[in-house]
Amino acid sequence: MYVDVHAHLIHPSFAGEEDAVAARAAAAGLDFVIVNGLEPRSNRAVLELCDRHPHLLPALGVYPVDAVASKIDRAAWTHPFDPPAPFDVDAEIDYIDSVADRLVAVGECGLDQYWVTDQAEEQERVLRRLCEVAMRHDLPVILHTRKAERRTLEIVRELGVDKADFHCFGGKLALAREVAEAGYYLSIPPVVVRAEAFQRYALHLPLERLLTETDSPYMGPVRDARNEPANVPLGVAAMAEARGIGADAMAEAIRDNFRRLFGR
Repeated sequence: MYVDVHAHLIHPSFAGEEDAVAARAAAAGLDFVIVNGLEPRSNRAVLELCDRHPHLLPALGVYPVDAVASKIDRAAWTHPFDPPAPFDVDAEIDYIDSVADRLVAVGECGLDQYWVTDQAEEQERVLRRLCEVAMRHDLPVILHTRKAERRTLEIVRELGVDKADFHCFGGKLALAREVAEAGYYLSIPPVVVRAEAFQRYALHLPLERLLTETDSPYMGPVRDARNEPANVPLGVAAMAEARGIGADAMAEAIRDNFRRLFGR
């Protein structure tokens, strides 16, 4: 009955364990896990992994930080991880377009004004191209919106995108309501068990606009512990408690939402 609409099972922390993680997800009751790509290497690895497991569904994209890798001032980079390696972004978008019939969604894609604050124009250009791919193939987009939530909403509405999930949304509740009122979905990770902001979303947003994700290996129920899709039931239980309904009712509603957005 459970679903995970956003997981990074190609992340190095899962290296060599991808098949075991997939098996644990199925054992925990997950019908489907959407596995997201970020750039050329992970996009191709996502397809290979999903080919081995029917309950893993591929979504390919260009992460907004990777989207501007060629424009980053590497000498001025101060974050606690290496800047992404440059690649031909437009060629990768063309590749995603070419394999769209194998995908359940386009993404992860979007805007990020947290890690990179001076490349908004290029991030927006890439987002627009990926939204156009999704719309051409009648696929949803899975959106990263960190510190750029309102601008992302403005762009998808301007483009006429009608199928989208705002993953791990970090904006204010009033803006989350605008997202839902626009007909888009918001997915909540298992960190909801200890994060009041996500509990407020679970309580106040329309039930028919909520989904579950893990953002594996991040956003887990235990601080600093690796997250994985098998933790989705913990998140559903916390969402149900926040809303004051039964966990089964919450899981069923989310499953119905997944079916409407992704057709599975």
